[in-house]
Amino acid sequence: MKTEFINRGTIEYQKCLEEMLELVKSKPQNHVVWYLEHPPVFTLGISEKEIEENLDSNPPIFKTDRGGKITYHGLGQTVFYFILNLKKTSFKPSEVTKTILTYTSNVLSELKLDHKINVDDPGIYVEGEKLASIGMRIKNHFSYHGISINYDTNLKEFNSINPCGLEVRACNLCNYIDIKKDKFTNMLIRAYKQMLQDR
Repeated sequence: MKTEFINRGTIEYQKCLEEMLELVKSKPQNHVVWYLEHPPVFTLGISEKEIEENLDSNPPIFKTDRGGKITYHGLGQTVFYFILNLKKTSFKPSEVTKTILTYTSNVLSELKLDHKINVDDPGIYVEGEKLASIGMRIKNHFSYHGISINYDTNLKEFNSINPCGLEVRACNLCNYIDIKKDKFTNMLIRAYKQMLQDR
């Protein structure tokens, strides 16, 4: 099945979410993967009960329907959103998050970065600090939302609220690996293409 990889550049979170929901509603025949970055924003997953949406805060806080708790998006992240037609893959809905993490991990292993996947509190960690956050949603046999990897983002803002409700710090890839952001993004695209070909 064909997969469209689309570079959305820098896009406001609210606009991106609205367009993603419209795309899911349209039931696209092909898989669609967006890669992009957001201006600073906090997003609340369905598991977050303690923090209310506040569009006047800086950065603003948005409620979403993805899994997980609270996370941060900002410039210097690499974000991938996966709008996948699960009827046309061998993915079980319960496997989507783990599979995306596995193929992301493969890229980090290729870069010789020592890291760990945490499936219970989904993400990828380096020396106990969070490098990648993931939250997915499945609706009418389509997946949406996705994964964000910290390349060179504002860790002060990220660490101001516990990412995904955890008392952990965040880290940036550029502090461990000397690689250009575009090259890293292209490595991820190649890995995710392989992921969908394998399934």
